[in-house]
Amino acid sequence: MPMFWVGGTPGSGKSTTVRRLAHELDLALHPVDAYTYDHLERLGALGPPLDDVLALGAAAAADDFDRTSALRLPTVMDDVRAAQVAGVPTLVEGPQLHPRAAATWSPVGAIWLITTAERSRTARRQRLVEGDDAARLRVEALVERDQLISARLQSAASDAGRAVVEVPTNVDWDDVVASVREAINTATAPFARLRSGRELASRRRHENDVVHRQIVAHERHIGATLPAFPYSCECGRSGCTDTAPATSAEYHTRG
Repeated sequence: MPMFWVGGTPGSGKSTTVRRLAHELDLALHPVDAYTYDHLERLGALGPPLDDVLALGAAAAADDFDRTSALRLPTVMDDVRAAQVAGVPTLVEGPQLHPRAAATWSPVGAIWLITTAERSRTARRQRLVEGDDAARLRVEALVERDQLISARLQSAASDAGRAVVEVPTNVDWDDVVASVREAINTATAPFARLRSGRELASRRRHENDVVHRQIVAHERHIGATLPAFPYSCECGRSGCTDTAPATSAEYHTRG
């Protein structure tokens, strides 16, 4: 099962970077966060509520994140396997993979993006929606936890000889994308790409549907409507990075 994992901390740009490169390079995309509610239904709660864990301090919260991430990995692999296109690498994006486990779970390749506390804080605040007061209150505790996770990732990646991209507060995103693109191209060079036309269009439709289900579940959970999401173009043209912004209601009623 060819796959290349891009991990890292919130605010490091991994979601945007991986999405852009999957489209540019005609590779399958699998954002783990788009399966959060699905995993909750299938696996149940893997531990105490997040606020209870954060109340124990950053170290305990980081330990709990590592524990629950390891528990989710087999399910992530099942999801990737079920949706894969034969012979085509999947770019998996999410913070769950630890550098020490990369050889087992993502032997084709992996890279981690880590960033500063300020950039993580900004990213988390940007994701808040009106009415999500609980998330607003927990931002600082999450940033403290994320910085500890980031330090652990950097140390483990160094020990394992794995690649890390450091994303500063004042970042040049072109540099970040270039570094990740080089790593992906090198690792996936021997493999096929999604074929233009029906195969490429079908895969982008699948990815859009997965994201849509997550958005609808999250809206139901918080009791609010999220802003328009840039769904992938489904034209089937090789290298297409176009998007079609739509709310969940607009996506549901599309032609």
